[in-house]
Parts: sequence; C-alpha cells; structure tokens
Amino acid sequence: MLAVTLLAGLLVGRFLVAGDGGGGARTAPPATGGDTAAVVARLQADLRRRPDEPRLLNRLGVAYVARARETADPTFYAKASGVLARATRLAPRDPDTMVARGLLDLGRHDFRSALAWGTRAARANPDLPDALGIIFDTQVELGRYQAAVVTAQAMVDRKPAQGSLARVSYARELLGDPAGAVAAMVQAAAASGGSASDQAYVQTLIGNLHLGAGRLAPAEAAYRRALDGARGYGLAEVGLARVAAARGDLAGAARLLEPAATRLPLPATVALLGDVRAALGDTAAAAQYRLVRVIERLNRANGVAVDLELARFEADHARDPGAGPGRAVAMGRRALAERPTIYAQDTLGWALRQAGRPREALPHARAAVRLGTRDALLWYHLAAAEADLGMTAAARGHLAEAFAISPYLTVRDQPAALALAGRLRLPAPSRTSGR
Repeated sequence: MLAVTLLAGLLVGRFLVAGDGGGGARTAPPATGGDTAAVVARLQADLRRRPDEPRLLNRLGVAYVARARETADPTFYAKASGVLARATRLAPRDPDTMVARGLLDLGRHDFRSALAWGTRAARANPDLPDALGIIFDTQVELGRYQAAVVTAQAMVDRKPAQGSLARVSYARELLGDPAGAVAAMVQAAAASGGSASDQAYVQTLIGNLHLGAGRLAPAEAAYRRALDGARGYGLAEVGLARVAAARGDLAGAARLLEPAATRLPLPATVALLGDVRAALGDTAAAAQYRLVRVIERLNRANGVAVDLELARFEADHARDPGAGPGRAVAMGRRALAERPTIYAQDTLGWALRQAGRPREALPHARAAVRLGTRDALLWYHLAAAEADLGMTAAARGHLAEAFAISPYLTVRDQPAALALAGRLRLPAPSRTSGR
C-alpha cells in the first residue's frame, strides 16, 4: 500500500524550489535532510531581515514539514504551525499560504482541514497544480475515490508532471490496475523537474508496486536505483529489507533495517524490525514494539492523528503476550470514522478478527476489497475471517486470490497464511518467480 500522504513530499519539493518571489536566489529542493536543514537556516536568517514577508514564512513552514518527513520528528510540525499561522494573518488570501497550510494538515493527518485549504487555494488560483495535489490526497484519505480520479485527471490535463503522474498511478493501484499503476509511475520517474530525493521517492514507489505484485527482482532493482540517486535514502533501504525478508534472508533484512530505523524511526519501520527480530527468535523484538507506541505518543502530542496507524499495529500484534485486542478495535473504529477508506475498513476488520469477533469483522473485510485493489493482505484478511466462520469455499478462493497477487506476505503474516492454506487444503504458493 502506498501511504498517500507521502505523495505530498513531491509537493514540498516543488514548493521549496519555487523561490521566495522577492528577488532572492532560488533554493533547490532538498536531496537530504542536511540540505533541508541548510534551507531552514537560510530562511530563518532571511526572516530576521524581513520578518513580515509571507512568502518567506510559507517556505519556512514547508521546510519544517519537510524536516518532519525526513527525520520522523513531529516537533517540526509544531514549528511549521506557528510560522504558517503568522503567514495566514499577514496574507489570508494568498493561495501559496493555503497550499502550505494544506501540506501541514496532510502531515498531521487532519484531512478535512487539508481539503478545506486545498479547495480554497484552488478557488483562489484555479491554475495552481499543488492545490489539486492536496485535494487528491485528502479525497483518497477520506475514501472519496471517484472524486480523486477526477482530480488526478485534472492534474494531468494541466501538466503531466511527477506529482500528477504519481497520483494517477495510485488511483490505478487502488482500482485494481497494477500494470497501469506501474506504467504511470515509470512515466513519473521519467518526468523532469524533480529533485534527487523526489526521484528516489518515485523509484521507491516503483519498487513497492513490484514488491506488492511479488516481483522481487524488479523491486530490488528499483530500490537500488533510488539509492544510486540518493545515497542513504531510508525508504529505499526499507524496501530492500522487505525484499530480503521475502527471500527468507531475515538476518540480512535486520542488518538493513537497524540503521534505517535509527536514522528514520517511522513506526512502520520500527515495527517491521521488531517483526524480523521476532521471526529470528530475538527477544529484543519486544523493545521495538514498545518503541512504536512511544513514537506514536510523541506524534499524538504534536498534533498528529495516529489512530489508523496504531490500530493497525495493535491489530497485527493483538495475539502477542500482554497485548490488548480491544484497544485495537476501539482505535480502529475511531480511525474509520475519521478516514473512511478501504484500509481503515481492513484495519477495523482485522482488529475485530484478532479479537475473536470474525462475524463483526466480515463486513469490514468485504468492504476493504470492494474496489478490487490488488493488495494480497486485504484478501488474506478476508479469507481469515471467512475461515473462522466456517466459510471454507469462500476462504479458499480468497486466500488463493491473495497468493495469486503475491506469494510474499509480511514477515508476520506469512506463517499464519501458510498455516491457513494447509487447513484449507490449498496448495502452497510458488515463490520462485520474480526472485
């Protein structure tokens, strides 16, 4: 699954490269966290000379959002909020200010507010593609898929750039067209104008699409292309770790994940490292799981809504010693109310199933696959709920569908999925293609 809010990173780069509009030098978008830190320092110095310049405030706010993404430090969101609130007071009708506010709200997962800012920006300047990017991202995160398709098309009609083509790719992925998704993302990679980090991110997305389809060799190649252009790019390193884990090289996956999780402690990366360590029989896995909860508390304290992400983590680990499955269900319900997406449906359904309530889980698991999305985990979760209810034929068919999409599930899910296949007398999937 592509985390659509990360697509906003492409908007961040475009926003920073746009210049300050006041005759100053153009600042290249960041290729590394250190570059963005330098951008922040320069903007802070400029603001000491021109403290009431809205465009400088906007760019500093967006640079803080970029720092939050690059470092996984949510305190940068609070800093961005302060400078963007000042920019809004100084220039309440400026479309760039509205876009910057939308980018901040996307980072904080306040999607309804982000949609309002994006819509206002588009009305103020109908030719502003970044406003449409914010609208698309929020429409997807609010489950408004058909509207998002229309928005993505409008972006491409204006300019077939990296950001618009990446969004077309995600729309196709959601609607069950993985080949079309790869084609659009390859076009995005070929589009000019992106920074080194933008190019690395798009290559990482190509890798994710291949990995999701069980094509390990093309996935690895894409992740390595990302790292060739942006050494130490954390998301690509995590992708290589996932490839290693799929191949059964858990020790290699751990070696890749440990520095990546230290440099960029995203909850999903830290949780994956915990799962790899658990699969290796390492008792240190529990420490990783505790760290996930600490990180999410820090996010929440800095205004980031984390119910969906934490609900998914808790549901995945609900049957671990000491875990509370009811907590995952409660968070899943809140997440679905705020983000009525297929992935929120899947998360709540999985939480209910893990809590021993498959009958309640089933309608949510069915809703999660309603678009035909080719995500193996969605179909496996549906099959697991059906199997719990004695719906053997349906479970066998849907588990076969999951393995047809990809024979490589997550480190945590693969053993349970194979055990379920055995109970359903379903042949184990072939794992030789795409290696």
